[in-house]
Amino acid sequence: MPPFFNCYELLGVSSSANNAELRKAFRQLSKQLHPDTTSLPRDEATRQFQKVCEAYDLLSDPVLRANYDLSIERENNLTNQETESNVENIQPVKFSKSIGVRRPFSGGELFSLLLLIAAIFLSLILGLLIAFVRGGGLDFTPSWLI
Repeated sequence: MPPFFNCYELLGVSSSANNAELRKAFRQLSKQLHPDTTSLPRDEATRQFQKVCEAYDLLSDPVLRANYDLSIERENNLTNQETESNVENIQPVKFSKSIGVRRPFSGGELFSLLLLIAAIFLSLILGLLIAFVRGGGLDFTPSWLI
């Protein structure tokens, strides 16, 4: 996330906004800035829409939001200090989705998993039914094992 803009200001919410407020602000801005629905030039609309998406992704993840809030607090503390030596020693905070942090499954993903599990069980049952009808039974040794 580039450090030159504040995600809260970009979305137009306070730093104490909850997830519902964030989502509402994101939806309103995305309707206004989406390249297919805005009167802005396509390149500019795409750039602004991507910034809004990145800001929402960052603020909607609790871990990334906590890190972002800490970096803003550090930045505010540094601007209040007038010593240049402290500013040179600070490394920029990188915001990236860390491995191991998982989001909950969406409804569509859960439905897809349910369909996959159902297809596997139906295939197994169909295979057993075909074997039973052919009279093969369950004690069958494949020819490639002999």
